[in-house]
Amino acid sequence: MKVVRYIMGFIVMAGVIFFTSCNDSGSKKEGMDLMKYGIPITIFAPADVQVSKVGGGKTVDLKISDGNAYDVMIFMSTAQTRNIQRIKQFKKEEVSFYPNFKKIVEEYNEGFIYEIYSPDGSLSYDFYAIKIIGDQEIDFITSNKRPYTENEVKSMIKTILY
Repeated sequence: MKVVRYIMGFIVMAGVIFFTSCNDSGSKKEGMDLMKYGIPITIFAPADVQVSKVGGGKTVDLKISDGNAYDVMIFMSTAQTRNIQRIKQFKKEEVSFYPNFKKIVEEYNEGFIYEIYSPDGSLSYDFYAIKIIGDQEIDFITSNKRPYTENEVKSMIKTILY
């Protein structure tokens, strides 16, 4: 009888160790919860970013930057519609009127990357991403701090549209 208990105990312990080791929690990235700034969303910004509030009034405006290649502006306001495709189409039309706009280079369900000419005439890239949470529209754009490469912009937008 004692042998059966030891065997059962061993099987239970082996099962616990097996299932604990299969847990993939170590591979998950911890996101940056923006709720403490009034925006109910989590993004996967680099660990060394600084967050600052800009503007005021009825919108919540944030700037998230690492002082280098990650520089995102976030604006939250009451959504005029919950139809994300309609909002995205409007934003695409809006950026197409920018004087230095060249073309949309990549589209996502909730945003797009576009190409523009920098003030010096070289190509630069920006993005626009939209999230609808409840009755709030949250818009994400690149900061106009400097021209960005396509890879920098893709890295930034992927922290939002994960």
